This record gives sequence, structure tokens and C-alpha cells, in this order.
Amino acid sequence: MKKIKSILGYAWAAATVVIVLASFMGNNYLSRALASATGITVHPKYSGGEVGKIVEHGSYKTFIYRPVFNGLIGEKKEGFIQIKWEPAASLPKAISEGIDYNGDGRDDFIITLDTVTGKTTLGKNNQAVLNGEKSYHLSNGWAVRVLLKRQP
Repeated sequence: MKKIKSILGYAWAAATVVIVLASFMGNNYLSRALASATGITVHPKYSGGEVGKIVEHGSYKTFIYRPVFNGLIGEKKEGFIQIKWEPAASLPKAISEGIDYNGDGRDDFIITLDTVTGKTTLGKNNQAVLNGEKSYHLSNGWAVRVLLKRQP
């Protein structure tokens, strides 16, 4: 009898683990509530970081994110800045925009994006700007990440 109770107890524990995992995976509300309660956030390397500035262009907007240099421990020597344009339906065929990421009043780089092909070109006006990584077609627009060197 003692062995049967033990087996049933372990089986019940295993079943509850499966039930809990299935309910969090299948229910978006519960998984988001758990994540927000614990303070877990998506690393800026994957999310692009925080939006620092939004520029209105009438039919579309440019989202200029804050530079990201986050590493596992401390800041890295190289990072990136993400630029995003939305909504996709209102974007012109070619976008050319000067970006002042450090707030000194001068454009640090000029990014040109062909929204039909996704080809980007980068004109650098600052030594900290390294390269344009590539453009990304999103569900509602385009994004480009530009590699940067951290300045003291």
C-alpha cells in the first residue's frame, strides 16, 4: 500500500508539472503576467533597446532607438543603434534620413533604404559609426541596425 501511494504521488507531481507548463505555453495572458511579475525583460540585443526619439514624417514615423552596448558583464566596446520605419503601407520607395544619435546637433550618419529591395547604404559622418549591419523587413515596416564603437 505504501508503494502504491508513493507511485501515485510521484505520478500526480509529474502530471501537475506538465499541466502547468502546458497552460503557460498555451495561454499568452498567463505567460505575460508571470514574466511581468518577475521583472524579466527581453535583452536589448534582440529587442533593439528602448526608443529614444520618434520623428513624424506625416504618413510614416521613424523610431530611433538608444545605442546598445550591453554585454553579459558590463558594456562592450562595440554595439549598435536600431532605426525603424512604420507603417509599411505608407513608406515611400526610398527613404534617406540623417540620424543624430548622440544629440550633438549634427547628423552622425545618413541611412538610405530602398523599401522595395531592402538594400541599404550608409554615409558616415562620425568615426564611431562602423557599418550598417543589414535591413530587416518587419510585419509593419523596416528596421536597420548600424554598428557603433563606444566612445569614452
